[in-house]
Amino acid sequence: MGNSWLVSVELHTLPGGARELMSAGDRLTAPSQQFLAAARARGHRTAVVAADRSFYGSAFDDLVDAWLITDTSNPEHVGHMLVALSGEIAAVHSSVDSFVGVAASVSRQYGLPGPAPDGAAIRRDKSAARAAMARAGVEDVRWATQPADAAHPSSPIGYPCVVKPVDGASSWDVALVESDEEVAAIARSHMGRAYGRGVRPKRTLLFEEVLEGPVFSAEGFVDADELTVFGYSDRVMTEPPYFVELALRFAAEPPCAGAEDFVRDTLRALDYDFGPFHLEFVLTDEGPRLLEMNARLVGAGMQQAIGYVSGLRPAEVTVAKLTGAAVPALTPEGAVTELRITSPVTGRLRGVAGLDAAAAAPGCRSVGMYVEPGEAVSADVHSNSQRVGYVQAVGETREDSYRNALAAAALIELDVDTEAV
Repeated sequence: MGNSWLVSVELHTLPGGARELMSAGDRLTAPSQQFLAAARARGHRTAVVAADRSFYGSAFDDLVDAWLITDTSNPEHVGHMLVALSGEIAAVHSSVDSFVGVAASVSRQYGLPGPAPDGAAIRRDKSAARAAMARAGVEDVRWATQPADAAHPSSPIGYPCVVKPVDGASSWDVALVESDEEVAAIARSHMGRAYGRGVRPKRTLLFEEVLEGPVFSAEGFVDADELTVFGYSDRVMTEPPYFVELALRFAAEPPCAGAEDFVRDTLRALDYDFGPFHLEFVLTDEGPRLLEMNARLVGAGMQQAIGYVSGLRPAEVTVAKLTGAAVPALTPEGAVTELRITSPVTGRLRGVAGLDAAAAAPGCRSVGMYVEPGEAVSADVHSNSQRVGYVQAVGETREDSYRNALAAAALIELDVDTEAV
């Protein structure tokens, strides 16, 4: 092990948090576990700056050489903690939306690679991204903002529209609304929402035009004018009013002509010049339109899934780029689906059967749970945080991999006590 450090500001966990839960097939690892492992594989030591060490339990202990505890919302505090590390700081990075800007500021302070600290892409404010798109002259949607605690919440752009917090995640408090009453319900929900890890919600709602068309995301890394796109994921979604992802289906093939140009133009408009990205867009009849941009790699287990068909995991590319090392070549082949399991009924989980059978099904690589017996589950799913498990399966095409995932998931049985609500 060398004496250079790769520093993470907070860690990107799986939906179930930093816990070991029931699974079969390949062990699913959290996005930040993959990043830390890739850093170790290249001979770096790893440090994590966190506000609350107990938040992560013991899941990362075998991959972290030093824990530094401070207020991670403050770049000065984070930068000050790094003096405790003996040796060279090779990179400072975060794969958690709320802390990407902090890591970028500290990187600039140390003269390290990182995105522009004042770029719209990393400001934890989706309305800033919309304003930047308008300034750059990129085709975009109608939008407006309003305080979540407004006396009489109402859409400034009319109905129907989509409302969401400007700084939200996991589809919390995101819905298609058609009346002032529905806006008020979202506002009340958001005003009671806690983000955790010391993050203070802005308590501002963003209202956006409804876009018609399939939703895709581009997964990749940008380094100035050099764009690396691992591929594109389409989605199987719940019906409105909520927008919960039931499956992501990834392959290298773009969804339309000019998709890469759209990604490049959007990143440039958002002043995002270095780092990984998960860029969501809707393919409308008029062409792709930005849904939202995340200055990090895709979450949940999708990074591991992408590794099945790309020849390497995205975290390996990120570590190589951050440290100026040679970037391994992508060798894409086939497709992969991550199916998100939700509970068909509301109650408390008593047990799970069929995980081993599912893992042995054709094309299936990994299955598991994000909850454990005794925990509450709900059939009324409003956000991505309510998924209870996952299936990852490969195939020759997106559709093949999706069929394989569905067939594997059909072998899993959830025993839910509907009396214990």
